[in-house]
Amino acid sequence: MKKNSLVVLAIILVAAVVLVKESIYVLNPGQQAVITQFGKPIGQPKTKAGVGIKTPFVQKVRYVDKRILNWDGIPKQVTTKDKKFIKVDTTARWRVVNALTFLQTVQGERGAQFKIGAILDSATKNVISRHNLVEAVRNSNLIENKIKEIMNIALKAHKLI
Repeated sequence: MKKNSLVVLAIILVAAVVLVKESIYVLNPGQQAVITQFGKPIGQPKTKAGVGIKTPFVQKVRYVDKRILNWDGIPKQVTTKDKKFIKVDTTARWRVVNALTFLQTVQGERGAQFKIGAILDSATKNVISRHNLVEAVRNSNLIENKIKEIMNIALKAHKLI
């Protein structure tokens, strides 16, 4: 009889620990979180670090980094207006401002990296191909500003900013 009581007590204790573990989540200072229920977001993103509570087994936590992230493109040859080839290596720094919008539009960091790469490579190629080699080298700040301008327009069109 006593042995059966210990087994039942052990099962209850294990169930309680699992229930508590599934109910609590910890949000670190460099993260944002979106609570989802059956894949759909519930409420606004959580941005403050600390301990949070969710419904066990039904709700999941999707963590998103809120620090500055880096995208580094593959060096590519681009043709200038005067038909000269130059090798261009692009890089970008970005940050997730709204975790909910971020997850709804690109589903995660990998999707964002892909989208940024496509937009930035296209913008770089378009701007450099409109300038002669000498202009591209001498006016690199002008070229950079034009690429940033095109990038911002593209990001707004894709609802990423």
